[in-house]
Amino acid sequence: MTTRATQNQQYQPLPASEVARYSEIFDAYADTEASSQGARCMSPVAFAQAITPSAEASGNGSSLYAAFFAVADREARGVLTKGDFIYFQTLLSQHDAASSLPFHAVSRSTDKGTVEASALARLIGNDSAASNYLRGKSHVSYAEFAQLIESARADRIRSAFASADADDSGSISPEQAYAIAREFAPLESSSIVASRLSLLGQSPSTHAIGYPTFLALVSLLSDPVRIRRAVDEAMHSLPPKQKADASVTQVTRPDFAGATSLLTPLEIDVLFTLAAGQANAESATLSSINDITHSCYRSLVSAGSEKQQLKSESSDVDHQKKPSRTILQETLFQAYNFAVGAVAGGIGAAVVYPIDLVKTRMQNQRVAVVGEMMYKNSIDCFRKVVRNEGALGLYRGLGPQLVGVAPEKAIKLTVNDFVRARLTDKDTGKIAFVSELVAGATAGASQVVFTNPLEIVKIRLQIQGEMLKETAGAAAPIARRGAVTIIKELGLLGLYKGASACLLRDVPFSAIYFSCYSHLKKDVFREGERQLGIVDLLLAGAIAGMPAAYLTTPADVIKTRLQVVAKKGETVYNGLFDAARKIYKEEGFKAFFKGGPARIVRSSPQFGTTLMCYELIHRMIPFPGEEHDTKPSVDRVAQRARELSSQTALFQAANALRLLHDSNYKFGSPVLPAKSSVSPAQAV
Repeated sequence: MTTRATQNQQYQPLPASEVARYSEIFDAYADTEASSQGARCMSPVAFAQAITPSAEASGNGSSLYAAFFAVADREARGVLTKGDFIYFQTLLSQHDAASSLPFHAVSRSTDKGTVEASALARLIGNDSAASNYLRGKSHVSYAEFAQLIESARADRIRSAFASADADDSGSISPEQAYAIAREFAPLESSSIVASRLSLLGQSPSTHAIGYPTFLALVSLLSDPVRIRRAVDEAMHSLPPKQKADASVTQVTRPDFAGATSLLTPLEIDVLFTLAAGQANAESATLSSINDITHSCYRSLVSAGSEKQQLKSESSDVDHQKKPSRTILQETLFQAYNFAVGAVAGGIGAAVVYPIDLVKTRMQNQRVAVVGEMMYKNSIDCFRKVVRNEGALGLYRGLGPQLVGVAPEKAIKLTVNDFVRARLTDKDTGKIAFVSELVAGATAGASQVVFTNPLEIVKIRLQIQGEMLKETAGAAAPIARRGAVTIIKELGLLGLYKGASACLLRDVPFSAIYFSCYSHLKKDVFREGERQLGIVDLLLAGAIAGMPAAYLTTPADVIKTRLQVVAKKGETVYNGLFDAARKIYKEEGFKAFFKGGPARIVRSSPQFGTTLMCYELIHRMIPFPGEEHDTKPSVDRVAQRARELSSQTALFQAANALRLLHDSNYKFGSPVLPAKSSVSPAQAV
């Protein structure tokens, strides 16, 4: 075997951000005990732990990845410095890393020279199929070595399939396909790919997978980078309108095949079947196709990269929440946020206020009263308000609402962020679902100090139009009162009448809303992988408001009844439980959901509009010195793409060593890889 040479090749350097990331991974696994000189170094065991994919860390995969320690150890010292580790990652980022790394490991050389044929023969055994590559040679070049690896892989796949196809039917079961494929491609038992292998069957009754389909499957999954590039090409071919909603846009197989030449027709058939979850699928979303790539990525990412990525994402969030500012700058920044929140909240409240007025009057309408019902339904109520009070009547009570929006939104958002930050795991950057509910509930409880006085004044102003109409012909008609007059009549304690019902409504509302909003942004609109657009934010806020608004309608009905002054002949309520009991007794269970649809129609667009306006104002009128740059988000996507490429190369390089070294993988061997204990069917 050739002697160890000095590294004399020029490699494409890593970006500074990735050098810093790999430096942190090194620091996490290095210690002073590995070096006799007391410097922080990485031992062979620590190196294997840092680079081995999480999916293989618990098995025997670490020993294969440990073979690359000799490649990283440029000076043959038995330990790695930080420079050695970053040098290895640089090698891994090169376009031919899948071939060059096993060559370096076999030749123990840092250049792409030659390896002794006799040493290579001892490694792979005396096999007739391999002798064609070694016959008459004293040395094997790097190019010949790379071709040998590719031939060995193809031969092994063919032999394994033939061994599994005992009855010579030309097909194997999904379980057998899974057992073989996972030896050549990043495939976990819990992945969506493993759970859908039966869809690739030639027959719906047997689900047997033919050899051509199996080859396409292995070829596809062995190189997830190719899938990602094919999706990018397909996305570029979409019309501008479809690009904006590419995650939900359906793409047909013919259109996809016409947009990329990276995949064969059969590979595209396999990809669409796995992505759509339907045999012979004719269409799929680009998002579902990307999920196949993400499935491979989760199998490939190393434990070290995963830990560092979570840490860096968590620190990014902390950095955004706690920017380095002086006391004066921080005060001005919070005042700026308060003003933006007030304007955005005011716009959201004004947009839906007519709906809120109709909702309030419908909820206050009693059945057990003297005389006929004033409104038949919400539409009838809307028409009568406009006819009797004019268009401005739809906005009666808007003033106090706008005044109260600023502190209400400010305290709700601040408390939710404050509690979430303290319930988030500092190591992983994740927050449990229960903790999300607690944060939202706390925010809802804290806002009642502002919302209850606001609500009671607003409701009395909204109901005032009815009372004015009813007493218009009386000897002593009721005079119109303003917000200030109502506040004086109520007094401080009166402003908090119905506060228990307000708590019963706002606590669960905020718990449901903030939890749904967070998961919609993360799981549906993929926040973090891309910048969320205005439509994304509007939809996330609107959709989250729907269940929150409807499920808390009973508490809102009770609150409205408690805060409205009862007219002559109407039931008087003495507290939360008394109101609930009398409403149920006199009007039935359905009365608790009066105005429920109106609450959805009001709350859903209100929260969506508020968040949309908040983002727009921040972007249009940014705080001096604050740049709303999307580059960090874009960088994370690019970083994930580069890591997917590097980790794919590392997986393939380790697989190449396995092919050469493992006796089960000698040329012509018919031995089938050991089956996994978990079958695709069990993984569903």
